[in-house]
Amino acid sequence: MKLFVLIITIFLGRSIAFAQDGTIERLKQKLITSTTDSSKSSTLDSLSMYYLFFSNQPDSTYHYANESINLAYKFSDKKFLILAYARMGFYYINTTQFKAALDISLKGISLSEEYHIPDYLSALYYNTAWVYYNLNDIKEAMVNAKKGIGFLKDNRDSFYDQALHINGIIGNILLDTGKPDSAFFYFTIVDSMASVSREKAAKDIADWYWSMYYLKRKSYKIADSILSVGIINCQKNGDFLLNFFLIFSAQSNIGQGKIEKAIDNARSAFNLSLPLNNPAGARISASLLTYCFEQSGKRDSAYHYLKISDSLRAAISRNSNANEIQQIRFDQQLGQKEKEATRILMEQKNRNRITLYVFITALLFFFIIAGIQWRNNKHRKKANILLQEQKDKAESTLTELKATQSQLIQSEKMASLGELTAGIAHEIQNPLNFVNNFSEVNEELIEELKTELATGNTQQAIELANDIKENSNKIHHHGQRASSIVIGMLEHSRANTGKKVLTDINALADEYLRLSYHGLRARDKNFNADFKSDFDMNLPKIEVVPQDIGRVLLNLINNAFQAVDEKAKKEGEDFKPAVTVSTASMADYVEIRVSDNGGGIPESIKDKIFQPFFTTKD
Repeated sequence: MKLFVLIITIFLGRSIAFAQDGTIERLKQKLITSTTDSSKSSTLDSLSMYYLFFSNQPDSTYHYANESINLAYKFSDKKFLILAYARMGFYYINTTQFKAALDISLKGISLSEEYHIPDYLSALYYNTAWVYYNLNDIKEAMVNAKKGIGFLKDNRDSFYDQALHINGIIGNILLDTGKPDSAFFYFTIVDSMASVSREKAAKDIADWYWSMYYLKRKSYKIADSILSVGIINCQKNGDFLLNFFLIFSAQSNIGQGKIEKAIDNARSAFNLSLPLNNPAGARISASLLTYCFEQSGKRDSAYHYLKISDSLRAAISRNSNANEIQQIRFDQQLGQKEKEATRILMEQKNRNRITLYVFITALLFFFIIAGIQWRNNKHRKKANILLQEQKDKAESTLTELKATQSQLIQSEKMASLGELTAGIAHEIQNPLNFVNNFSEVNEELIEELKTELATGNTQQAIELANDIKENSNKIHHHGQRASSIVIGMLEHSRANTGKKVLTDINALADEYLRLSYHGLRARDKNFNADFKSDFDMNLPKIEVVPQDIGRVLLNLINNAFQAVDEKAKKEGEDFKPAVTVSTASMADYVEIRVSDNGGGIPESIKDKIFQPFFTTKD
């Protein structure tokens, strides 16, 4: 069964050029007209494979394969030589020259590893796997087949069928070593690959593996159904596999005791094997015929085919001398070990050299660092003296800056006080007018009171006295109002202690809203705007620095009034300027909101409004 795998798996290793050029004559013509060595090499490769699989001219196969090798020697790119070695390996395996096949395939593998060219390693490892399998070295055969699978993705030459056959030989090894379930898995892979392959024979190959599987399991009916389809397809397509389907049919017939039918199939297979120069197929067919004629009592015929079988076995054995093949394998392993030893020795020398360089570099680096450290220490001493001088100067400058800062803060406060002056004056004027007016009214009421007392009109005198008292209370209230404005003005101008006090935020916001409005009115008689407050009456007093919060509110409200005034000047009487100050008590803070219906803040300056000293004012 092993020799069946040999011929069948090599069959589909042919080049794509076969399908493109179609005939040997076209390939020969292409060889003549090829202008580049790479094109000639590809054509020689195609010719060697075409003669191997589609003609009974082994000498021509060898000639073109050898020419391909000779030409590839000239190339600096060794991939052409590696491909030629793989093709020659195919040839040697197909002609059962296993010693030569192993020798040249190992050369190809060695060359691939040396030049890091993985393109054809899957085909080369397939060759070695088959040779070891033929020698019953199952372990080594499996190792090489698995390596071939590992390099399939790098295989330029192939074709889907390379993967198909490597998986097939693994399944075949597992089947022969009593692992039918594992073999079934790999044959399933072969079947799935064959279903999408462009090769006509791919499906026949999958059926060939399945028939072998069922024969091994002695499931003769299933095997016969597969073999009958395979024979019909091979006869129709002129497929190279026909003689092997016939051999399997003969084996199935023998298993079922159908000796005469087995003789017909085995004789047909034998006749097909001879013109194809297929010693493996001819030997197996002859062995089957020997057995069948012995069973049917035809000793002369049995003896005739026995002699043929023995002669073919001897020829195949000469080409597959196990001792010589083992010597080739040993030589190859020894060469690899020598290469590995040389590589390790070179690596050790390189490591020693690198260690010496690192030591010298480290020593030089140490001296350089020591020199730099000495120089740095010298410069550091000078730098420390200079830094101390700069530190003293910086501390002096800092003291001056702090003093200047305090002055600037006070100046800013005075500047804001200047803005308040007109508004404060206007605010003071209102309560003073009330005081003056009620004082004049009280004078008149006192004169009336005297008159009423003189006439004895007590009731009228009591009413006048009550009016005088009420007016006095109003005079007192407005006097207190004027006093609080003056006190606020003094607090605003006084140096800030930074001390927080409990403050009525509603009262503070209302006061600065009115001061801002009256201050702007005092400076510009044409200025006019609506303003209102929307205060949270449940707002608690909170600890703040009133002067600081007051300045913030004053600036915000002034900006709001100026914004609505500018918009009113642009849009005319249709626009009604309005400013609103509102307060609200939140979960853990108090919110003061100043809003207006002016033009708003332009987008171009929104990212600048919190920069120190930024302003849009002239």
